Amino acid sequence: MANISYVNGLYCNIQDAKISINDRGYHFGDAVYEVILYNDGIFYDYDGHIKRLFNSLKLINIKFHLSEQQLKIIIKNLFKLNRVNFGSIYIQVSRGVADRNHSYFGLNSKPVLTMIVSKKKNNISDDIKGVKAITMVDNRWSRPDIKTTQLLPNVLAKTYANEKNAYEGIFIDHEGYVTEGSSSNIWIINNDNEILTREIDGKILSGITRKTISQFAKKNNFKLLEKKFTKEEMLKSKEVFLTSASSFVTPIIEIDNIKINNGIIGKKSIELRDSYFKNFLN
Repeated sequence: MANISYVNGLYCNIQDAKISINDRGYHFGDAVYEVILYNDGIFYDYDGHIKRLFNSLKLINIKFHLSEQQLKIIIKNLFKLNRVNFGSIYIQVSRGVADRNHSYFGLNSKPVLTMIVSKKKNNISDDIKGVKAITMVDNRWSRPDIKTTQLLPNVLAKTYANEKNAYEGIFIDHEGYVTEGSSSNIWIINNDNEILTREIDGKILSGITRKTISQFAKKNNFKLLEKKFTKEEMLKSKEVFLTSASSFVTPIIEIDNIKINNGIIGKKSIELRDSYFKNFLN
């Protein structure tokens, strides 16, 4: 792999990539990002990720200088330069470089665009494995619907989960309802065979993989409800799974040391995972 990155108009070896120490993304997490999966010429959910990137930029008032088409050309070039057949790209746009000041009022800095391609093991055809999760209090800021780089609570949650030999940490709000995972959306299938995931209410990120799975479920006449559910409902459900760009559809078979479906992966989780990949390969 060539290890070529992109920094503000320049393709360069990742070891030579540099941004200013006064970049507001570095000082304040004043930046937004996206991660897109790439598989042998196919970008998974590309349009959804790019639209969300531009929407995040709009929501935090960053005036980006590139069009969607210009950005796509750079992204394609970066995969060609790195000779990656299966991997992902991390795209970050910060507000730019300026002397350290919390306020950006009157600031006329140019946004800083950086991109990194990562090669990954192609595990799409591997046998699906269930994972463990733990729950924790949702202590994030009140706008997790914006995909910013301000991810310290998520980092701490994911690390704590890993320390407890769990794959994911699931956030629970002050009313006892599930919000989402530290890096994923959470779903359950209840005893009435209804698929539930929390509605887009400003308390969760509008996941792109979540949207694709929702569309498939509706198209195939699954009973899908976008509504809040409690931790207790989750623990009593027939199936639990998470979705994200990097984890696809991953079954959760144990939460807080309590087995879900006796620790057996459910059929609907497998069906939804398979449908996700077929959606891009057909």
